[in-house]
Amino acid sequence: MSTKSDRAKTKRYHRMREQVIDVAVELFSRNGYASTGVADIGEAAGLARGALYYYIGSKEALLAEIHDRVLDPLLAEGAAITRLEARFDVRLRLLSESLLWQIVNRHDHVWVFLHEYRQLQGDLRAKFREKRGCFETFIRDVLAEGRAQNMLRGQDVDLATLAFLNLHNYTYQWVGGRQGLGVEALSAFYCEIFLNGLLHQPGLAPAEAELEHGRALLRAIRGTNGHRRQRPADGPES
Repeated sequence: MSTKSDRAKTKRYHRMREQVIDVAVELFSRNGYASTGVADIGEAAGLARGALYYYIGSKEALLAEIHDRVLDPLLAEGAAITRLEARFDVRLRLLSESLLWQIVNRHDHVWVFLHEYRQLQGDLRAKFREKRGCFETFIRDVLAEGRAQNMLRGQDVDLATLAFLNLHNYTYQWVGGRQGLGVEALSAFYCEIFLNGLLHQPGLAPAEAELEHGRALLRAIRGTNGHRRQRPADGPES
């Protein structure tokens, strides 16, 4: 049976642990994971090395905790959104708002999430990939429902899912410079582009002759400049 002292100690432990994670987020986002040592974290948190390890276990475990701060709320909210009795586009909009809330309100966490996840190894990396895949599945399933209802023109739901995520993920790089741009307004803009586009005349056919003329010009420029054909860059880790 736990005593009052034990319960108080547990509260202090969790409070201090959260503070250490906050410090690590700031250091990792500013200096990078590889360039931040355990000693740097301990100094910033005001803890000796032994005390620091008591709270974090390891530097890699600390990185995993930062990723969980982003992923766990997304999974909880995403699960609730997908269960809503609402049209697919409403649920897609809410998934967009959920993702953007993390990006806007946990800017440093998202920087670490997107830049440093490859530093995770073994079970921690597998756990991260499983959680990330689960949130992506929420989006894919909602889009698949829209496709099944013949409300989407695109056939490739997987590609549509990646396009949706690409609209959102790197918002953190510039959103801090746009004062007054809230989550709901930004989500509305993104979903309008994604679902309806920007053209006043939806379905406007591309000017194929002009496109081919431009492509020929680009090929000529590449040939003149001696560009070498490069293999495609590696895509996101699956």
